[in-house]
Amino acid sequence: MNGVVLAYPDKYQIQYAINPLTNKTPVVDKEKAMDQFKRLKARFESHAIPVHVVDTQIADPTGKYPDFVFVSNSALILRGWPTKVAILARYAHRERQGEEERVGAYLKHVLGYKVISLPEKEGLYFEGQGDSRWSDDGKHFWMSYGTGRSSKSGIEAVRSAIQEEAHLQGWVPPSIHVLHIVEKRTYHLDLCFLPLPNGRVLVHSQSFSPASNKEIVNHFGKPNVIHVPLKCIYACNSVWLDETTLLIPKLESGCRQWMYEKTGMRVEEVNVGEFQLAGGSVSSMVLPLWLCV
Repeated sequence: MNGVVLAYPDKYQIQYAINPLTNKTPVVDKEKAMDQFKRLKARFESHAIPVHVVDTQIADPTGKYPDFVFVSNSALILRGWPTKVAILARYAHRERQGEEERVGAYLKHVLGYKVISLPEKEGLYFEGQGDSRWSDDGKHFWMSYGTGRSSKSGIEAVRSAIQEEAHLQGWVPPSIHVLHIVEKRTYHLDLCFLPLPNGRVLVHSQSFSPASNKEIVNHFGKPNVIHVPLKCIYACNSVWLDETTLLIPKLESGCRQWMYEKTGMRVEEVNVGEFQLAGGSVSSMVLPLWLCV
């Protein structure tokens, strides 16, 4: 990981419920939310990972986007690539449409990324790194569609964009895998699927179609597929800090020990409970940046 992008949560509040995990009658404790954000930021800094923070006073001065803090959903950063390239999301819900353009402006003008926008077509949706995962070596790339946010046409548009960019740069694109989500509660891939650097994978198997579960097992091997229990629903919304360390959200009793035993990695825990009120957690708040090769 070459750095992360976060977004200040000063505009964060819950004004709507567009996912099944949102607490319907919440009151966000703004002071607690800011403290949790600062602790999340400090975790990356303690591992010498550069942190870039989008100033929402500039990106969203009127507070139009209370979910802006879940910046991972707004873009896909290409991994194992010779140059810095980002593919912007195309949000499914009108409440979030427009966030991707503001994140794209930050990536382009502040961090120097080439930014690719997807076609504006009815039914074409893609929700960034919320619905995609990279393998540790960047040679395999996983996307999802189904009962969640991203559509099949959105996934195909991303595939085409990656292949076109690879052709322009004379680069070998990753092997692309497409998974079908059938469980409404896990509306994003980052809630039910997490490849690990050691070859294992966390999976909430009930979230996927039989064909997708079969593909996961065939790719990783049955002994490496770790089935996540529902009580640890946010386990897959973790971020690996390095080859051996996993940053996980504070989970139900017993889940931290379960994560340590099953993943074979060191685990560090951070409480982002105020953000889980809106149905997002650690990975949802983090847009990872990758080294160019």
